[in-house]
Amino acid sequence: MKEYKQFRRNKSECWVVKWWAFTFICLLIGSSCMREKHPKDVLSKDEMVKVLSELYITEEKVNRLSLNRDSATLVFNYLNDKIFEKLGTTDSTFKHSMDYYMERPEEIEKIYAALIDSLNLKEQRLSIPK
Repeated sequence: MKEYKQFRRNKSECWVVKWWAFTFICLLIGSSCMREKHPKDVLSKDEMVKVLSELYITEEKVNRLSLNRDSATLVFNYLNDKIFEKLGTTDSTFKHSMDYYMERPEEIEKIYAALIDSLNLKEQRLSIPK
């Protein structure tokens, strides 16, 4: 009788261990399937829209200066540094962020859609007579 009770207790303890193992595996799988967060050194989508917007506007301003290619490149690079400084980021962080988002087509598509909307809104504001 003692052996039976011991066997039954070991069997119920085994069930508890199996239940905890199953629960742990389910949590592990569930957490790995959760939406991926971007790394800390990657700009958010909103920050990317701001940087890209400033870069495109600056590029257009430099193009309108009608400088030769070498001079335009120098001016644009100087202004890029000012843009990154103004927005509190760096060229390398921006490049790393672009690489990150280019590997995620849905994300970069959302960024460019927001960028187009932002640029269109700025253009409409400028065309409204005061």
